[in-house]
Amino acid sequence: MTWRVLLQEPVFGCVENRSSPISVIGIPLDHTGTFRPGTRFAPMRIREASCNIELYSISAGVFLDDIGFKDYRDLLLPPEGLEQVAKYIDLALKNILEEHRGLLISLGGEHLLTYFAIKPLLSKIDTLVVFDAHLDTRDEYIGSRLNHATFLRRLIEETPDLNVIHIGSRAYSKEELEFAARKNIKLYNALRALRGDINIGELGRVYVSIDMDVFDPAYAPGVSNPEPLGIDPATFMNILKQIYDKSTGMSGVDIVEVNPLIDTSSITSTLAAKIAIELSGLYAGSLK
Repeated sequence: MTWRVLLQEPVFGCVENRSSPISVIGIPLDHTGTFRPGTRFAPMRIREASCNIELYSISAGVFLDDIGFKDYRDLLLPPEGLEQVAKYIDLALKNILEEHRGLLISLGGEHLLTYFAIKPLLSKIDTLVVFDAHLDTRDEYIGSRLNHATFLRRLIEETPDLNVIHIGSRAYSKEELEFAARKNIKLYNALRALRGDINIGELGRVYVSIDMDVFDPAYAPGVSNPEPLGIDPATFMNILKQIYDKSTGMSGVDIVEVNPLIDTSSITSTLAAKIAIELSGLYAGSLK
């Protein structure tokens, strides 16, 4: 029998296994938010939620109680200066990847962290899949060229060969849509996702970035930039399973933009924890 131990500062799922093929790190990046700050508190709140739901993946039929998680806790970030932030995240993830060959789940934090977190893994990635209400492809936002609203544009400009699939969007500027068309981003907006109108080919090795505002605020109220007309969790899980089936492996995952300061009854944190469990189950199931 595996015992789940609730600690003062819990590890993910409250089952720590230093030999687990699934690693977790908290990246409490909260430096460029422009509406409601608070995402720095998300990693620990998601961990707390994970300790109070079952560690069973319904999509994979896998119990994670005996597999557990290798949790590196939260990365301590400098309070300002994105260049220093980038160095801290890059060094931490490279050190983790030197000793870990399984699935790495990064818990954010604002969505800018994807720009930093994906870079140590780029040699192992063919396709980036982004779930998000927003495209985040502005050239600049409020005078800044590197922030939560521009990160995907900067990433695509720097890695033009990266295949990008974007799912669940419904909030655009004209500039963003023009950029997406010009760069051949495969764009499935929220209405197409809800209709099941998603047909993706072979993806190779994937990195999945999940901005929790992809969900309708009815399901995820605790996000920094909510947008109505989002997708529901069941639709999300069906798409995620399709992505997993079309990939040759999942190199990394991040779950971002949970804001515990406005998260009624921890609804959003609990959903984020469940998504991490489902992703872990899909990965663990592929190892059998």
